[in-house]
Amino acid sequence: MGPHRFRNNQRMVPASETAWQVVADNGMLDIRVDASNGQNRLRDARTGHEFVNLASCSYLGLNSHPTVIEAGIAALREQNITGLAMAECRIRLDVMHQLEEELSELFGARVLPSISCGVLSAAVLPLLGSGHLTDTDPLVVVFDRFAHFSMNFVKPIVADEALVLTCPHNDMAFLEDVCKKYPRVAYVCEGVYSTGGRADLTGIKSLQERYGMYVYLDDSHGLSTEGPNGAGYARSVFDELDDRTMIVASIAKAFGSTGGIAMIGSSGKFDFLYRTGPMGWSQGLRTAAVGTTRGSIAVHRTPELVARQRQLAENIDIFDRRMKDRAVRGVGSHIKFVTVGDNDRAVRLSTELYRRGYYCSAMFFPIVARGQAGVRMMLRGDMTSTMTDDFVTVLEDVLDEFA
Repeated sequence: MGPHRFRNNQRMVPASETAWQVVADNGMLDIRVDASNGQNRLRDARTGHEFVNLASCSYLGLNSHPTVIEAGIAALREQNITGLAMAECRIRLDVMHQLEEELSELFGARVLPSISCGVLSAAVLPLLGSGHLTDTDPLVVVFDRFAHFSMNFVKPIVADEALVLTCPHNDMAFLEDVCKKYPRVAYVCEGVYSTGGRADLTGIKSLQERYGMYVYLDDSHGLSTEGPNGAGYARSVFDELDDRTMIVASIAKAFGSTGGIAMIGSSGKFDFLYRTGPMGWSQGLRTAAVGTTRGSIAVHRTPELVARQRQLAENIDIFDRRMKDRAVRGVGSHIKFVTVGDNDRAVRLSTELYRRGYYCSAMFFPIVARGQAGVRMMLRGDMTSTMTDDFVTVLEDVLDEFA
């Protein structure tokens, strides 16, 4: 038996598998669809049932944008190779270097691309803990309790390098006490949380300014959805990145491509990060992904991005206005979460919404705390206001039936 300081498969796996079986028994797993008509009209390939996908992280619908798709096809044809399949710190396609420059110009910071945001966290967080990003002795690394699994997953490795603590969600008083006690502290958190809610960016920035705290912030659910050029939620406060701040984000969500990026303030760490941990393995963005990312950059430079951001904001406002008297987490966010308690109720709620034309994910332990199971709904900017209104009407009816 392991020490189970930061994970416990003996406890988690049986609990999660029991819940997944309930989902499967209700026919809510392994749904195979035809997506040729977009996410607002997915069609079950086996039953013909059509539904709106409210479990997609493609919050602006750019994953089906013609410019993005055509750019991916064009990149493959121009490069005539799917990828070099080697450590990219040694040799990488020139088009990859062009992509780095275009992303850096778009977001106003040095940008390091990767095959996923999880790979970036696996590469960066152990180095952050050991002090190799700050050129210091090891840091105390504080994870927010709600930090995504892709970061929590690395805790045991970071703990081999540094003291690791878990902070109550958004608890700035706890974090300040840690900063007062230890000379070097790093805080690991999300910008927009995957089960609803946002980071206290102002509070985090204030602690950084007072104590020199390093901030590692995953803004995967915020990138593209807001801000100039889709810079995201985190950059609304951390507008100028310095050597004490790193913002990572998925470009497979609202950005509409695939992969992840790290926005960093120091060009001096760029080459170092490129050859560390999983970043140095024989993997990297494939040629098609380089193409779709460049296509999405082109869309991000047009008024269409702003139009989709505004529609997303309008849909959030519609939902929040109509649901203001109900217990829904995520006010002001495009990610909404209704807590119903036990797994069975969460799956039944999700199943009934699906029957009425909307797929919303049932969520349970270990994604959320025990007894806090519920349903997550993700609004998108490629939904019209009428579609959002129609969904809220159905949601209200279903919740009344479950009351």
